[in-house]
Amino acid sequence: MSNHVLVSGGLVVQSDRSGKPPEGFIPAQENVVPGYRYSGGVFSVPADTIATLREKALARLAARRWQAETAGVVVDGVSISTDRETTSMLTAAFVVASNDPEYSIRWKVQNGVFVTVSAPQIIALAAAVREHVQACFDREDELTAAILAANSASLDALDIESGWPS
Repeated sequence: MSNHVLVSGGLVVQSDRSGKPPEGFIPAQENVVPGYRYSGGVFSVPADTIATLREKALARLAARRWQAETAGVVVDGVSISTDRETTSMLTAAFVVASNDPEYSIRWKVQNGVFVTVSAPQIIALAAAVREHVQACFDREDELTAAILAANSASLDALDIESGWPS
């Protein structure tokens, strides 16, 4: 069977494989479907729609947020991991420290050294980590709104690399 397509405004809008295409349809390769472009007798793969461009930008943004979120944070000169496992363990220590002002633990910081951390320090660390993680999600939220509002030109110009907490 042959493929025939209807072109409007340089865009394939309909295809027909019946063998006897309606009037106005032109012959096309088998792989040409609605969405393909047509110019000067040549069919080309369609450009991404704005919805697809936004979807791809949102995926890149989520990956960038994850990178910033899990990069760690420095609190009072001590590097603290902010990956999900460390955040979870710190949350558990925070719960105990909140109920026992005498509580202390040995905590392994990013450089592999163990330090003794008191209940007030645990609470401060947990707050700093939570603030860092939330700031990353806040930045993602801000950029998500910009992506969803963007047209293709402004989407190309959108900088998702800067403005992240460190």
